[in-house]
Amino acid sequence: MKQIVVVFLLFATFNLVCAQNPVTKLTFEEAVAIGLQRNVTLNQQKNQLEANQVQKQNAIGNYLPNLSVTGALQRQEGQQANTTNGDLENLTTEYVGAQLNTGLIVFNGFRNYNTLAQANNQLMSQGYLLKRSAQDVVSIVASQYLQVLLDQELMRIAEENYKTQNTMLEQMQGFVDVGARAVTDVYNQDALTKTAQVLFIRAKNTLQNDKSILAQTLQLDPSQPFEVVYPLLAEDLKQYKNVSLDSLIAVAISNRADLKQLEHQVKANNYAYKSALAPALPSVTLFGNYGSFYYSLIADDFSGQFKTLNPSLSYGANLRIPIFNRFETRFQRANSKVQYQNSQLNFENLEKTVKLDVQRAQNNFINALENYEASHAQFQAGELALQTQQESYQLGISTQVALAQANQTYVLGAASKVQAEVTLLFQKILLEYALGTLQPELIRP
Repeated sequence: MKQIVVVFLLFATFNLVCAQNPVTKLTFEEAVAIGLQRNVTLNQQKNQLEANQVQKQNAIGNYLPNLSVTGALQRQEGQQANTTNGDLENLTTEYVGAQLNTGLIVFNGFRNYNTLAQANNQLMSQGYLLKRSAQDVVSIVASQYLQVLLDQELMRIAEENYKTQNTMLEQMQGFVDVGARAVTDVYNQDALTKTAQVLFIRAKNTLQNDKSILAQTLQLDPSQPFEVVYPLLAEDLKQYKNVSLDSLIAVAISNRADLKQLEHQVKANNYAYKSALAPALPSVTLFGNYGSFYYSLIADDFSGQFKTLNPSLSYGANLRIPIFNRFETRFQRANSKVQYQNSQLNFENLEKTVKLDVQRAQNNFINALENYEASHAQFQAGELALQTQQESYQLGISTQVALAQANQTYVLGAASKVQAEVTLLFQKILLEYALGTLQPELIRP
């Protein structure tokens, strides 16, 4: 009686936990939206974009004059020079002064121009990097979502196969009991049933592992169970089958955000290389200062000194001609040149990579279409063969080995069909990702 109570309590607790944590249905659109919102790398790129915008604003500010106000307040007690007669006396003096300062760079070796051009290209480069990062998130989420969806279907097939094998085992045991079949058929079928059970357990474990990877990418709560939803079949993609590779490559070259990002990075590094020469060139700046002060030893009040007696204005220009700076300019210019040349190499390499990506995507796309059509034919043939063998075995005109082979063919066909369907579901996304035309903002839940 005590054991029955314990079992009842455990069962009630399990039902309570399941009620508190219902299985969430996660659609592909919802998964993409969550990924775009929570992805760490994408959010870091957004923060960097803000920093680049401020950098550009700072580069624009270099063309404007600076403006500052300086002030001083001083009280001095003790022996000091009396500015009215030049004698050294024991005095207490007070001083209040203020000055308005401004300066404007007229020429600094084209540094302002190159710095602004560099900041412009850095901002555009970061914008394209952010766009490609969003496409990366969609691609990663799609790949992991696809894998979980495939795992779910394969586990379902494995479970159905296990149930079918178990049912066949019971049927064969009935045939043996009435003497219609040899006992070896039961032994063979029992081994096949145990194998199907192992495959079902493995499929379930694979599903849980891949769901954990997707949950980590989306930063979902591990205690919240979820299932991915089978999306609608993709639109008819056969129209892309006859598009030439050259046309697809041209589209990718025009649209790949990572290629444009590197293109602007090359330009930014080029302007940085030019800007590194500025310290070796002459510079001209304008300046202006206006100020006044009050000094307690002067025989006039604060207003009279500050407004009438002591105001002063100075302005002019400074010319700086560098002669030798211990090869610092040469060092900075060499470093900038290396960065510029390396970015050029990265851009040329990415151009080749883009072409290979498009070629690979096109081949995968064509193979997915052909595989989708072939897998349906394979599944239908396997299904018909299994039905025929089951009927023949029940009539006693077929062997258990032939039935097992037919069942294995059916299971393989079903798995192949599911894999082909799931792959085709995301083929449009994979193709658009390779072409750079993927628009994450249009994938909405």
